[in-house]
Amino acid sequence: MKRDMAADQLDRPSLPVSGRVYTVLSGAVLVLLSTTVPYLTLLNAFFMAGIFMAGMFSIYFAVMHYQIRLSYSDAFLFASLGGIAGGLISEIAGYLLMEYAGYRPGAESLMLLVGWVHQLADGNPELVELVRELDREAESIARISPDINLKDLLVWIVVSAGLYAPVTGLGGIFMVFRLKRQAAKAR
Repeated sequence: MKRDMAADQLDRPSLPVSGRVYTVLSGAVLVLLSTTVPYLTLLNAFFMAGIFMAGMFSIYFAVMHYQIRLSYSDAFLFASLGGIAGGLISEIAGYLLMEYAGYRPGAESLMLLVGWVHQLADGNPELVELVRELDREAESIARISPDINLKDLLVWIVVSAGLYAPVTGLGGIFMVFRLKRQAAKAR
């Protein structure tokens, strides 16, 4: 029972404005959480998995809350906008945390990874010296107080938004694909 795309586009209800705002804001909050909360930042060490999941969950929440079918292009658009907003908010939050609280998002995750490398190298004497050097470098990186100006912050925002938007968009597409597949199996 295949219908052509034009007919599907005509009878498909669109996401209301409140749903669009809800989707973008939920994506932005999830990106913010995955990029600033200690140990959640580890998710992004695996090919930006936390940011990908932010796009997935924002679309999932919108589809379930508004009981609407989204096209792949709509899912990509709304999830990408959430990624852009999340990149903007997370960079500003990271700047404020570094500037006023002395906290560097991701520093504890770096130290945790170095600790895991230490555990792996304990049985291998050839790697012990390399791991010690890595440990010294990681500690110096974590302790450096960056001198951040407005230009640097703006560049970080643009780069983050540019990287997070397609990743969250792909997460949104993946969620629509999964939901459509589940609906087809249920029929």
